[in-house]
Amino acid sequence: MDVKAAALVFFLVLVGATPSCKVAESQTLPKIRLGNVPWQGWSSLDVALEKGFFAEEGVDVEIVQFGVGGDPKFIEAIANGELDGGFYIQGALLNNALEKGQPITYLGETDWSYGGDQIVVRPPLQSSIDAIQSKQRTVGAYSLTSTSLLLLDLYFRDKSRHSWSFSVADVSVKERLAQDLVTSFKSGEDPVSLNFDPVVQDQVVAGGEVVATSATYPGIISEGLMVNSDVYKRTNKDLYSAVLRGWIRGMEYMYGRDHKLNALNLARADEVIEIMQRRTFLADGTSKEAIMSYLGNIRIFNRARIEAANFDEREDVKLIDYPTKGVQPLRSHLRELSDFIRAQNPAAVEQSSKVTIDLGPLRRALDDLKGR
Repeated sequence: MDVKAAALVFFLVLVGATPSCKVAESQTLPKIRLGNVPWQGWSSLDVALEKGFFAEEGVDVEIVQFGVGGDPKFIEAIANGELDGGFYIQGALLNNALEKGQPITYLGETDWSYGGDQIVVRPPLQSSIDAIQSKQRTVGAYSLTSTSLLLLDLYFRDKSRHSWSFSVADVSVKERLAQDLVTSFKSGEDPVSLNFDPVVQDQVVAGGEVVATSATYPGIISEGLMVNSDVYKRTNKDLYSAVLRGWIRGMEYMYGRDHKLNALNLARADEVIEIMQRRTFLADGTSKEAIMSYLGNIRIFNRARIEAANFDEREDVKLIDYPTKGVQPLRSHLRELSDFIRAQNPAAVEQSSKVTIDLGPLRRALDDLKGR
């Protein structure tokens, strides 16, 4: 070894570095772009980003923000392949697949809205129902995708909750932005409205009565990771496993491994809420108390619930069977929504022609995390 080489080795040892460490530090992680909206259901993403979990799992996650609620630009960005994927309402992308022919691949169900989506009626209730049945007034909804319409349909048909029974197809449903729903509700144009926390609270303050929520029919607003099928075919599947590992670690940092009711880990609650204020709600002034309330309206799955929802291969469990059959499996959920879409729109194609379920990355993520 010559004098210069010996001096270099001595210097590296002196500073506690090695040539291999230097190379590793300079490597650029593969990037993946995921869509998101400012809503508490995807707070695991924000925590995982803040704590560096995605980077530790070997992927550089870029979050592309869209507008709150049923932002059609977000749905289209996933459906047409502008993004590498996104966590969103599963039924929203199913509509695009069956009605617009945009192929979608489902990589796993991760959470539910559990009270965050709410049906609000202007009192007196019977007068409002009469008005929409006669089509003198419309039903307002933040989205016309299958999940939103099925939630309305289940409520309208549910004689255990009221004396009437009719289909959502029997009324006129008008899609509006969340804040516009507040205006149309107050004016009486939409005496029945489907909106979500926190915007829906403005309708409640205006005198509206909440008659049903996504917790009334558990699993109706089911959410997870989805990607355009053509994008998925050409993307390294290990990147999606890394994303799902980061998501699970973010969830467990918030709640602990065996949580059941999304009660924040008390030792980390203040930190998590501060992250959500800054990242999830984009520093818009959302208070700690409001965030605690919003978190009560979601169910982010622990590992056991992820297993139960995704790897049960049944396709015949209906949402209404939840009390007796437990979690509706992902395959059953997509089948029920698919049948509902085709009943509403006979021109829609059959599910199998445009929809793929690939749980390989999720299985690898769970296996990789065993023992951690």
